[in-house]
Amino acid sequence: MPKSNTDSVYLRGLRDATEAVLRATIGAGVDVALLDAPNQTNVGDSLIWAGEMAYFRRMGLRLRYVADIKSYDPAALRRAMPSGVVLLHGGGNFGDLWTGHQNHREQIVKDLPDYRLVQLSQSIYFTSDERAAQADAIIGAHPDFRLLLRDSLSMERAAAQLPSLKPTYCHDMALGFEPPLVKRTARGKDLLIIARQDKEAASGLHDVGESWGTGVDVTSTDWHSEGWLAVRYGAARRVMRLHQLLVQVRRRLGWTPVLPQWIVQRVIAALNDINIAGALRWYAAADLVVVDRLHAHVLALLLGIDHVALDNNYRKIGAVFDDYTGQFSTANYATDVTVARDLVASLTGR
Repeated sequence: MPKSNTDSVYLRGLRDATEAVLRATIGAGVDVALLDAPNQTNVGDSLIWAGEMAYFRRMGLRLRYVADIKSYDPAALRRAMPSGVVLLHGGGNFGDLWTGHQNHREQIVKDLPDYRLVQLSQSIYFTSDERAAQADAIIGAHPDFRLLLRDSLSMERAAAQLPSLKPTYCHDMALGFEPPLVKRTARGKDLLIIARQDKEAASGLHDVGESWGTGVDVTSTDWHSEGWLAVRYGAARRVMRLHQLLVQVRRRLGWTPVLPQWIVQRVIAALNDINIAGALRWYAAADLVVVDRLHAHVLALLLGIDHVALDNNYRKIGAVFDDYTGQFSTANYATDVTVARDLVASLTGR
């Protein structure tokens, strides 16, 4: 839980504001489908999923259909939910950096012109104005597409590159997640580094490695599962791969049986729960965390752990930090690894 009562009150305010936007955009007590559901080792997406589920419960939304990027079938969605609101998973993939998710989003827009579509809180980043114009034309043609953005910088980018869309500001969905109580195992000198290694990496934090830190024990990693959690994760992924294969065959042949929705929803929930459980183990053993992933920063806020955040390649973390997460007493922002190391020394007294 947050470190101070002030932080707790502030977090409740963020959650209440988010829920108000969701109620105005989606409604309450309605049938919904959730598309582009996370099915990967990225704990950030899992935290967003967990926050989404928490808001859905608070609002009494009835989840009728869930699909990841490879198991989406518009015909199956229509059978499971003849009417209702289609939601697209939030995150940081609205743009041309992660083209698979953007192409998927635009295909959904084409497939479902008769449903209200709500893009849950996203960051915007297009490197190509031409690709942004394509997205604006496709999505802007939908009669009822609602875009939620989680930071002011994304609102500015949308105004410049997506003029047909009228976005609404909505805080990051992961802040709705309420972590379980975890037994702390940190020994007073344990530093955890969560450093990304993909195309968004820009801080240099991964290169610092376990040798960084004076008078502290450093664990440097990126999101992944370990031990029994990895075994469980692998088993759940195999079930989802089978379902994905059956869906693809069914879309071609029209008759192949697929897994029922209740199993799909349980498997996707299990995958994301496993991701979060692994992250909670790491954080329980940390006195201080240094990160360059947005939701590694958010998880530290939710757990009340002092931490230092560096940015990614398109200022995703800094934009959210400046807008609202930087108000938490545990949050510190560093412009580079040298500043981060100085902050670590100040926070640890070493």
